This record gives sequence, structure tokens and C-alpha cells, in this order.
Amino acid sequence: MTAVSNLSYLHTPPVRPYIYTTVTQIARENACLRPNQEILIIRELDGSRYSLTNARLYQQAEQLARYLVTQGVKRGDTVGLVGPNSLEKAIGSLGIMLAGAIIWNANINLKTAQDVMAQIQLLKAKVMLVDCGKDNCFLPPVKAMLDQRNAQTNSTDIKVTYLRKTDVNMSETLEHIQSLQLYQIELPTIYPEDDAILLPTSGSTGKSKIVRHSHFTFINCPSSKYSVCDKLPQDNFNEKVFSWMSKIVPYIIVQGQPSVMLGSDITMNSANAGFIWQILKEEKCTDAWLQPFVINDLLDLPKYVTEDGFRVRSIVVTGQMIDNFYMGVIGRFCQKLMIIYSSVECCPLAVYSSTDVNEPLKAGDVGRPIPGVEIRIVDQQDVPIEKGLIGKIQVRSPYAMKKYDGNPELTKKVFTEEKWYRTGDLGKMSRNGNLVIVGREADVISRGCKDIYPGTLESLLREMASIKDVCVVPVPDKRLLEEVCVCFVSSGQLNPEDVKKFFEQKLFKEQTQNNLSEIPTYFLQFQAFPEVGNGKFDRKTIRCDAIARLGLTKTHASMNK
Repeated sequence: MTAVSNLSYLHTPPVRPYIYTTVTQIARENACLRPNQEILIIRELDGSRYSLTNARLYQQAEQLARYLVTQGVKRGDTVGLVGPNSLEKAIGSLGIMLAGAIIWNANINLKTAQDVMAQIQLLKAKVMLVDCGKDNCFLPPVKAMLDQRNAQTNSTDIKVTYLRKTDVNMSETLEHIQSLQLYQIELPTIYPEDDAILLPTSGSTGKSKIVRHSHFTFINCPSSKYSVCDKLPQDNFNEKVFSWMSKIVPYIIVQGQPSVMLGSDITMNSANAGFIWQILKEEKCTDAWLQPFVINDLLDLPKYVTEDGFRVRSIVVTGQMIDNFYMGVIGRFCQKLMIIYSSVECCPLAVYSSTDVNEPLKAGDVGRPIPGVEIRIVDQQDVPIEKGLIGKIQVRSPYAMKKYDGNPELTKKVFTEEKWYRTGDLGKMSRNGNLVIVGREADVISRGCKDIYPGTLESLLREMASIKDVCVVPVPDKRLLEEVCVCFVSSGQLNPEDVKKFFEQKLFKEQTQNNLSEIPTYFLQFQAFPEVGNGKFDRKTIRCDAIARLGLTKTHASMNK
């Protein structure tokens, strides 16, 4: 009889063997076996529709790869890629990989020239592919980025190829490259361990870090059709941009089915919720990956919108904690709601799914580990703790990153000697064996001797009907060092006093001293929250704004949390 441990450890074994191949080989097979199948579809707000077939994607990308080789690109080099959601950018992504190079989705929204320089110097890119979008809308920031770089280095050795015609360059476009005689150019052999892409982290805890992943990750990651996991849906619709982990071109290729995206100029707001649902119906999407605020907007649509009976198989949420409110999509918009716990560093880690709208969802519940992944909860000394206790979440995954680029010290710091990755999240194991996230280590508020988890309070406040967004942050206090400030955005008639009364009523109902000590002290209403690059709230800026509005000082609390 197997002994049952009371320690906080979860593991789901793989159900299939790993596949040893590359993204480029899968793209080649797709082009041969299903040449006329659409692999990428982009929809615009005006109703226009653009698509790539497997054959066209591979043929144009292969020609681009040969061109990159003529420009001096070698296996293992980094090639920058800048632009919006577009077919040209998809071709650019595969072209870079076929040349044996590594995709770097360059961030042109960095705030200072120093940030731009830091990325370029760190990644040592000598070639950059640029898609300036429709009507050259991306051209000004691209030019500014390159001008800043050249001014500081007094060098122009980055070769820039514009994938569409611009005022800057009218010859080396993707269209022109397709007409070149490059058949004699040989492409390098690529291996599963070769690096495929560099991805930025969200930057929600400070400056973004650059994560390196191999071809093996994308082939075997749980969202791949070759995956060792049968639980995750294919990424059929995703409103995110190409630089997001769940929507990059390598994933689209290995999933092997039509992937629908929105043009980058479409604003994700309540006014466009009906348009998004219409696109899902027109494209006959089976699964949709949506951010929580998009789901909130869908739930606000009139009931007649779904009277035709169309439902997607699943709606998938990732990147943020959600609560029972979002279960309302089951039956009305989808058959199943799925929550995926993931990180750029380790890809999907755990999944929660439900088909029962009456099944209560505990805020932060992310279910069980993805096949092949181990999860444990540890104390400050990295020692596993008992089930039910809150501690640090560590994961061990075959899909983990290779390293943080240019930061070997941080890479070493985030992994234990046993290859456990320190996620920076706090959580616990529930009674039914699920992982429950309670917040980030850096976000914990220390009020006197009491640790308060913002995520728990935020989930509680989202039960209010007129709350649109909420962010709980620490502010300085001379006596307790830190106090709790609730920052909220209202979708109706709501004021700070209403929110305070709600908290008092909810926490007093628990009738425990532990819960009473969590009642926030300050309540501030915002018109909107600033965000970082991936759509998450910019907690650092929100905290600074709250401190300024309350007239407090930074003297008695660390601003580096």
C-alpha cells in the first residue's frame, strides 16, 4: 500500500512520450500534407479578413530565410521582429527560424532611449524585420527607436528590412524578396534543442526580463497537438498580440489548425464585445482565449445575442486570478470554462476546468498540474510545508526556459539546485488537491505582524456588482509600517464609503479576529488603471498615485516591493 504524504506536492505524469522534432519541420509537414488549409486568420473591425495557408506561409518564409542568410544571418543569431498582428509578421517569424536564427519580438514601447539600447545591446541583433502595419502606423516609433540607437552608438550596423512598403525603404520588402533568385542558398539544419524565440516577461514586477525557449518547448508544450497532455484546448481564437506567450507563431504552427486573431488596431473595450462574439461565430471557433475584462464585457451583452444557440467549446483564462463571477459564461457562451496557471518562464503549469455553472469557483483555484509538471509549496528555507498552509509556489517542468538572457545570476537565483523554479507566487493546496493562488510574494502587505494578501481582498471586492477593476496596494504608515489601500474603478454609481461598508459586512460575517484584521484602511476611486505591456495592472504606478493622493510619505515603507 502506497503511503499518502501530507506535504504540499502535486504531480501529473505524462500520458504520451515526448516528440523529438522542430517547429520548422512541423511547418514543412503542414505545407505538404495540408497545403490549402488556413493556418492564420486576422479579422479587422471593418469586417475585412486576411488569411495565410500552410503552403503560402512556408513558401514565403523559406524564401525570406534564404534572404536572411545572404544578409549574414547564421544559426544561433538573433533577428529582431517588430510590428502588429499581421500576416507579414507571421511569415517573418517562421523565416527567422528557418534561417536557424532566434526570434526576438522587439518592444518598441520602451520609455527611454536607455531601455531601447539595453535590449539591443543585450540581444546583439544585427538584422531587424519591421512591419509598419497598415498606413505605416508603426513607422514613427520604429524610426524613433532606430534613431535613438544610432545616436548613442554612432553606428548603423543593424540591417533593417521592412516587410511592407514604407517611405523609408521601397526595395527590400517581403514582396520584393519573393521575386529574388535564391534557390541556391542552403538553409542550416535545425535541432530540437536549438533556441527558437526570446520572449519578454510582463514587467509587472519591474523591468521585463528576456526568456529563452527552444524548439522542444513548443513541440511538446501542453497547448501543442503533439503534447503529452490532452486537457488543454487548441488556441483557436486569441485576442492577444504576437508577442504574448499564448499567441506566438511557433504555437500556431504546432497546433496545426486555423488560428483567429484580431488586428492590432482593435481596442479591447466593452463597445467591441459584440464584434468579438460575432467573429467567433463567423469563424466557427471552437475555443477562445480571453482576458477577464473581455469576459466581463461579454456577460454584459444583451441576452438575445446568444439566442441562436452558438457556443464555443471552451473559454480559457490565463494570466490573472478570477473568481466565481466568471462562471456565468458556462452555458451562455461556452460549454466549459478553463483557467490556466502559466508563466513565460515555464509555460502552462496547471489547469482548472468546469462545465457546471453552479459549481462554486474559489478565487485563485487553478486546478491540477499539467501532465509532466510538478508543483510544491515551500517555506522561506525551500522546505515543503503541510497541505493547507500558505507558502511559496515552486514548479519543476520539462517546458521550462533555458535561461534569462544576459542575466546568469538571476537565472541561477530563480532555480534551486534540484531544478525547482521559484515562481514568486504564494499559494496553498486545497482539500480537494488543487493549487490555489493567493498572490505574489512581492505584493504581500505587512501590516504590523499581520501578512495580508491583496489577491484575496481583490477577489472579495469583485463580488460587488458595480466594481469593474480593483487593485489592493500597500501604503506607508508610521506605526504599522504598511497600511492597506483599496484602489477601484467603478462601472456604476459607487463611492469609497460604499466599498468600505461592503468590506466590513463581508468580513464581519466571518466572525473571526483573523478576518477582521484584514479590513482595509483606505479606499480610493480611479477612473482607470495604468497597465504594463501584457494588460496587467501597473501596481507600482497605482501605489505611487495612491500615496500621493493620500498625502503620505515613502519614509516608513519600502518602495522596492
